[in-house]
Amino acid sequence: MLKRPGNTFIVTIAISLLLLLIQFLIRVDSYFLSDPLVKMIQTISLWKQGWATESILYPAKEMDPDFLLSPLNEGFVFLNNNRLIGQYPIALTFLYSLFGFLPFSILPYFNIIFLFIFLRLLVKNSIQIPTLILVSLGTVVFPLLIDFSENGPFILLTGYGYIFLMKAFLTDKKQDWILGNLFLGISLWFRLEGVLFFISIQISIGFIQVFIKKESILQNLNPVRFLLFAVILSLFLLWNTYSYSHPLGTRHLTNFGNFDRTIFDQIKIFLSMVFTYPRPNGWSLGFFLQSPIFIYSILKLSKVQIIKDKTLLFHLLIVIFYFLIAGLTSPNDGITLTGRYLVVTIFPLTFILNDQMNELKKNKWILYPIYTWMFLFSFLVIAIFYFSSIELKKLRTELKTFNSSLFVTTNELLSGGFGLELIDKKVICIRRDDLLDYFSTNLNKTSPKEFTILTIGKETNTNKEERNRFASLIVSSEQLGYNCSKEEHTARILGRTCIRTNQK
Repeated sequence: MLKRPGNTFIVTIAISLLLLLIQFLIRVDSYFLSDPLVKMIQTISLWKQGWATESILYPAKEMDPDFLLSPLNEGFVFLNNNRLIGQYPIALTFLYSLFGFLPFSILPYFNIIFLFIFLRLLVKNSIQIPTLILVSLGTVVFPLLIDFSENGPFILLTGYGYIFLMKAFLTDKKQDWILGNLFLGISLWFRLEGVLFFISIQISIGFIQVFIKKESILQNLNPVRFLLFAVILSLFLLWNTYSYSHPLGTRHLTNFGNFDRTIFDQIKIFLSMVFTYPRPNGWSLGFFLQSPIFIYSILKLSKVQIIKDKTLLFHLLIVIFYFLIAGLTSPNDGITLTGRYLVVTIFPLTFILNDQMNELKKNKWILYPIYTWMFLFSFLVIAIFYFSSIELKKLRTELKTFNSSLFVTTNELLSGGFGLELIDKKVICIRRDDLLDYFSTNLNKTSPKEFTILTIGKETNTNKEERNRFASLIVSSEQLGYNCSKEEHTARILGRTCIRTNQK
């Protein structure tokens, strides 16, 4: 085994620099699409408006007063109290907006700091180098830290909260209870899973102390164990109620709107998060599909260990309870990296893996294929990031060939392709046929001198409706006094510039 602490520090630095290298290869300073794009635009909007409002800057508001034609994914933004806001937590945008004096494009590179602290936290809690490498490079943690998101601060806050509550479980020191409550309480402002994680920890501690140690239930109701977390949770719920008219805030308003799921639907969501589940748009990448070594380490636990080693039992119960609670309550299974909903279990699972590592090494014919699978899987995820960044760069290069004061797109791929330029550039998206009349009404009211309609250049069986919508836009614009004869092409985009011919 490598000696410590010198070797662990070298490994920590090497893994952190690897993340930085991959970020440079992917060019995360311009890799803004989908939810990272919304998060960064929220951040920039907050900074530019002096923290006076959470509303996203929207240059095309005059053309779209009801916020129905937002260029951003409508699943990520919505109208709330006459504000166009994102579903992402104010804590994330506020934290990063504090660095608005720096170029916003460098903010995603801050993730190297979160990864470094995450690795140091594990090292300080006696996690050996092989486990450290596996947990950092072979789990959902690494890909979650590649682009711009709240995952970095959330993982750190839950990690410190978990460590302090583990110490509190072992020593019952008041200071550890308070710090554990504090860190997990703050994590709520980044992701709601912090609530489920805290509940899982408290249930596990209560189970061990009441059913294993035979302590009284009243002894486990000591307010120091949960009071501070309850206070922070109450403040969180009150803030959301005041700001968004619902205690669970933006996450609820966008993710929990559908309550007609069947038990079978929830089972599919659970399977998708834990392993995978086939969907029309592809297979999801679940937590254990990417990191099967955790299952192997749990299976290698002996009954004697689980009964006698209360610390191992503590870690195992938290994993079990969290998976059950998350599986029952998750509103959806996300897209692609569904294992992110279970990322908090990295901490108890890491301690179990670390404890079992010497035992696992005895079966190298099983262990090495698992190693290979995990690293190949991580490589696959990184490759997806890399090639999508190349395609995004090509799309933006093509979009720059079009010059207009107003862009009207027929899908969110094109409108979102403008990236951070959406802060200053007027772009709207006619994503559905039912928005055509709304667009025509506002076009007639505002009567801009010219605008450009963009759509996918190549017509296929899958985009016939979109091309029909493109044709309808041209017809309705010409009926309102525009000449849309000027046509431009790039490799994948078709554009028609409409110029007003009559004077109002």
